[in-house]
Amino acid sequence: MQVNTGLANFSYAMVITALVLYALAMLAYACDFAFGKARLLATEPAAEPAAVKELVGVGASAAPAASPAAPVVNGAAEPPPAGRWPSGFWLRTAFGLTCSALGVQLIAILTRGLAEHRVPWGNMYEFICAITCMAVIVLVLISVKFRAYYIGLFVLLPVVLGLALDVTAVYTLAGPVAPALQSYWIAIHVTAMIIATGLFIVGAVVSVMYLVADRCQRRLAAGLPSKVEGIMAHLPSALVLDRLSYRTILFAFPVWTFGIMAGAIWADQAWGRYWGWDPKETWSFITWVVYAGFLHARATAGWRGRKAAWIQLAGFGCLMFNLIGVNLWITGLHSYAGLT
Repeated sequence: MQVNTGLANFSYAMVITALVLYALAMLAYACDFAFGKARLLATEPAAEPAAVKELVGVGASAAPAASPAAPVVNGAAEPPPAGRWPSGFWLRTAFGLTCSALGVQLIAILTRGLAEHRVPWGNMYEFICAITCMAVIVLVLISVKFRAYYIGLFVLLPVVLGLALDVTAVYTLAGPVAPALQSYWIAIHVTAMIIATGLFIVGAVVSVMYLVADRCQRRLAAGLPSKVEGIMAHLPSALVLDRLSYRTILFAFPVWTFGIMAGAIWADQAWGRYWGWDPKETWSFITWVVYAGFLHARATAGWRGRKAAWIQLAGFGCLMFNLIGVNLWITGLHSYAGLT
């Protein structure tokens, strides 16, 4: 079928609009950090081994020092009950802009697919647009469910950078896909990879936040100054961030596993073999192994915390090389997923 050029151009305009709205949302999140009040939790008794000064996200005010200790789950104190929705002008504005931009981006993806009469992730431009959209969906869901609005600024940073590169250096005109991609498996295999990648992006961002928060807490405990102490006043403790990152990866890993299995079945139909150690297949498997190592490290007491976080970031590095390096620099059967 012939490509609907007008609809494709409208989709591109919607991506640009979403990019601008995400940038404004990021600015509003930054203003909330700059002008909002620090949200401090009650400190647990010093005698407790899990005693940590918790810093909750938006919506909670300072609790009296005599308040009962927060319940401890997996070694981290749970934040006290807070409002389900964001409070404060800047945070409400930031979250509203984020949701509006997400709606615009979903329209962009839908109209791109309608213009091409296919699933709209047959090249790198469409894939990056889809994974950034998925990352924002995860951000919105986590923000509401766990009241973790404090991660908005940090998650939107890679989203804005990714979309900026997507609409400039990576943009590809709407058109048909290679014959090998003309299968219903693209809606199964690639969709699973998009969902998992979006989750991995959020998990990696929160893991970096955890490492920074953990270093800050260690320096403050040792009586040393920290350059990020002001930002930490708006964030929960390192243990809470660590647990949030772990939950994200725990959900993403089986989705990635399913995506690899679906890809193997598709490869058998397209190329007559389930696995051929193509560069894309190899790095997908390497990524799977590293994240499996992260989950195993989390189950081993001696490797929790910073060590496990670095393993997760190593897995994310493998994922990014698989997405960018393999597509741009290495020739293989998946080369059609690059910039063409």
